[in-house]
Amino acid sequence: MTDDTALARTRSDHRRTSGATRPQLDRSIGPRPVPPTEATTTPARTSSPISVTHHEVVTGDLADRLWESYAVNFDPLAELAVLQHLYDESEIRAEFENRRIDKIIAWQDGQPVGLAMLTNSLEDVPQISPRFLRRRYPEHGARNAIYFVILAMVAQPLRGRTVFSRLHTEMCQAAAHDAGVLVFDVCEFTREMFDPETSAGRAVGQFPNGSLSVLDRQTWYVADLPQPLET
Repeated sequence: MTDDTALARTRSDHRRTSGATRPQLDRSIGPRPVPPTEATTTPARTSSPISVTHHEVVTGDLADRLWESYAVNFDPLAELAVLQHLYDESEIRAEFENRRIDKIIAWQDGQPVGLAMLTNSLEDVPQISPRFLRRRYPEHGARNAIYFVILAMVAQPLRGRTVFSRLHTEMCQAAAHDAGVLVFDVCEFTREMFDPETSAGRAVGQFPNGSLSVLDRQTWYVADLPQPLET
């Protein structure tokens, strides 16, 4: 994963089918963000401490700020990756309000500077095959302990710093609370430019007996055919 790339997308129209225990979420909205006009003119101080909050639902001013950050972060990937990363505002806001998707928000100076979203409701992620994951991890699947990372992003001024590591550790912790597995994917651009295996491995390595491995690979091919066969 990288500071500014999506890991997957989701639409939300299914209910969770298992009663597995999940980490207790902090339903408070966290520090109040400043209005967008003020935020765009006041750069974050990188020396200020980073705090992290967990949310089931995000609405109002905070949702507005996170949507704006999402659009800024993911729009460039429309030209850098085959897989769609930038989704409509209505879809993103639906995810913000979906209680089956955990929202992890990083804060600095009272402003949201990072967001990660994950879920163990696999049917809420149409881009993946829940049957594949449950067959691969049957014991975890039976306990609803397979977590999929929907996205992770960090505000541009803080990319390459510690915020993403904090988010990654929080996501690992959410899965670890259920003795679970955390699944995520990256595009080729991200893999070549940011070495996500190293950063992910560093976060996973903090956990007792934690390990990181490649679950699957997808390669996109293109056939250039400038002329037809002679008949």
